[in-house]
Amino acid sequence: MISIFSENTTERLKYVLDFCFADKGFDYKIITRIDDWKVEKYFRINYSSLDIPADISILPSEILFKKGVELNPIISKSENNFLINGIKDDLGIIFWLISRYEEYGENNLDEHQRYISTNSAAAKLNFLHQPLADILCKEIWQRIGLDYTIVKNGFELIPSFDIDVAWAYKNRKLTRNLGAAFKHGKIAERTKVWLGKEKDPYDTYDYIHDISTKVNRIICFALLGDWSKYDKNIHWKNDNYQSLLRSLNTLGGMGIHPSYDSYLNAEKIEEEISRLEKIVGHEVVKSRQHFLRLNFPSTYENLIQCGIQRDFTMGYSDQVGFRAGTSFPYKFYNLRTDKISNLLVFPFAYMDSALKDQLKLSPSQSKDLINKLTNEVKEVGGIFMCVWHNSSINDKGEWQGWKDVLDYTVSLFEKKEDSVFDDEFL
Repeated sequence: MISIFSENTTERLKYVLDFCFADKGFDYKIITRIDDWKVEKYFRINYSSLDIPADISILPSEILFKKGVELNPIISKSENNFLINGIKDDLGIIFWLISRYEEYGENNLDEHQRYISTNSAAAKLNFLHQPLADILCKEIWQRIGLDYTIVKNGFELIPSFDIDVAWAYKNRKLTRNLGAAFKHGKIAERTKVWLGKEKDPYDTYDYIHDISTKVNRIICFALLGDWSKYDKNIHWKNDNYQSLLRSLNTLGGMGIHPSYDSYLNAEKIEEEISRLEKIVGHEVVKSRQHFLRLNFPSTYENLIQCGIQRDFTMGYSDQVGFRAGTSFPYKFYNLRTDKISNLLVFPFAYMDSALKDQLKLSPSQSKDLINKLTNEVKEVGGIFMCVWHNSSINDKGEWQGWKDVLDYTVSLFEKKEDSVFDDEFL
């Protein structure tokens, strides 16, 4: 049992302590009276300005004792220490990171209304490629004499796949096929696919099945929105598409990929979830936003309203690394209400298009970067999640050589006999 002395107890303090200890299998208690503190002998953290006996003392900043976003924290770095308004408050830094405090009210967004990685303190202070919240947590464990080995041994890979466009040419309406042929060409390739003489270039599902045998689980996310500029998947009523989704669902559970046009629209999200539930025959509780369109706190409030319990959107479209400073799943904390929710957020470390299209890396350069990110996660024992698309692993055209990048990622991990993240958790 870990003992934490604090003159005040708040939801924020409990939230951070849950993340650091309870979620990693170690119980804690908060003590607010000096007389009660005097009997504590082991694993003691003094989170106050008082001079009292403890294994470690952390001087609190104001962030864990405020409401909403009334505080305007300045995050800085001095030598190897990260500071909030000049104070080395590791618990406060962890809260600031995983609550995504800096994203609330941000107006400098990209064309898709997304937070831009270069706006973040992690990019400005050059720690985006490090899971800083996890590193600080591990350091706290070690400083008070806890054995972090069991947490570190939980290191695991979970690849995920977004099915934005299930097939390039197959199972589409004739009018759309002809229109696309005139606009984009590739008449010979299209004709061979239509005649069954060649495999559809986006049909990489045998390979996805093969990947699922090499890891403990994969997760796929299906786009079921109505046709629009950025939502161009096969119609959700198509029998072959439904059959495909049922097959992928057996590999690790299917999640919804809320459409571009469902952004901030709970009714649309609910309708798309209902479509997927009809197809797979069970409740759908996993989600990842199409185009990673994520607004704090509205997106998560809508997902919770629609019954989503697990979200996998936490990462950047224009960068790789650790948007929330962690590789561990954690509960969403709503700064608007100052409440801990039951929505579990699963961060990812990289997305295929960020490597190729945004960072302009080659497959070889991507492998080097992925190796570095993997080592960061391995040191803290988190989950290494990555995002791929069925259309990016066909080893053709602009994606020639990129399938090997996913193979390389998988090769860095060993399949576990017993995953710490069971079916109920994920």
